[in-house]
Amino acid sequence: MAEETVFPEHFKERLKSEYEKSRSLYEKLVDEVVYVLRESTERSEVKIHSIASRETKIKTFESFYGKVVQRKILQDQLEEIDDIAAVRVICLYRSDLDKLHTLICQKFEIIEADTSRTRTETPFGYSSDHYTVRLSKQCRGPRYDNIKRLKCEIQVRTLLMDAWASVSHHLEYKQKTDVPRDLKVDFNALAGLFYVADTHFEMFKKGVVEARTSLMKAVQTGEFDLDQDINYESLPAYLQWKFPERKIKPETLLDYGWSKIVKELADFSYVRLRALDDKINIVLPYLKDLERQVFSEEKWRPRWAPDGLIRMVLDLTDDSYVKRHGDFVNIAPPLEKAKDGYQRALAVLKEYRSRLK
Repeated sequence: MAEETVFPEHFKERLKSEYEKSRSLYEKLVDEVVYVLRESTERSEVKIHSIASRETKIKTFESFYGKVVQRKILQDQLEEIDDIAAVRVICLYRSDLDKLHTLICQKFEIIEADTSRTRTETPFGYSSDHYTVRLSKQCRGPRYDNIKRLKCEIQVRTLLMDAWASVSHHLEYKQKTDVPRDLKVDFNALAGLFYVADTHFEMFKKGVVEARTSLMKAVQTGEFDLDQDINYESLPAYLQWKFPERKIKPETLLDYGWSKIVKELADFSYVRLRALDDKINIVLPYLKDLERQVFSEEKWRPRWAPDGLIRMVLDLTDDSYVKRHGDFVNIAPPLEKAKDGYQRALAVLKEYRSRLK
């Protein structure tokens, strides 16, 4: 009855017709906002988990109409509702929220921002940052003419903010007054746990950055601690220090599968860098000649990737490790009879194992 007394006859039908006519424009706007965000975040230092629109791309009409009724909007409904088009950005760390704030302000025209920097009271639960934006005024031409004045909402969350939002959404509590009094303590405690976990993720990230910085400083100064454990961070730094001519860069971490080689070393009881360094020092006088012969080149140049270099050293110096080739002595042919690359490598290793012994 309340709806009939507030809105004119056939209001819903007319509004639905207008909404459907605008649907393609809002969908186009969403695509454009997603594109701008993806392009700009890929060029930035922000680690993004995902950038996505709603499953329905834009707000369903029923959801849109529900807001119109709730707010009693009698005219300019498409202009008054800010989140017909909406995009959600999920980042990894809370410090990324600040970086994304700067990026969004650079790439869009900000109409309104509700962020952790603008709130004066503790938000209900653990809230996302919300931006109401239009495309930048730099977006000109036929591609943008019909969408440049439309509004889009951008939600920015950490992974844990998103997890909390999903949990609290299914509890169907939208505001503080919805929560039963005897459950408020537990509800607030849960929100606090998510916040604390987000804080510790941030602290862990800073710890990793500090550890890498310290390792790189040790590489540069030459004061490298060989008594530290072998791990994902220390192993590539050690190889940079030990083999500066090989130009092993930090950004190649994933390319060389450090986790795999670290586990492999641990399986053969190489826990500290000094144990590995002792083995490398045995092979070091022969390394260039070894590499030249294995790769059939007259002049030496660095060819082994870091993991390959470590495996070659252990093949030459560790009787247990070399057994991964099976019956090494019988498999490896004489050097002059080796045909393919693998056979040649085995033949060279067999020859040098004999020489080292």
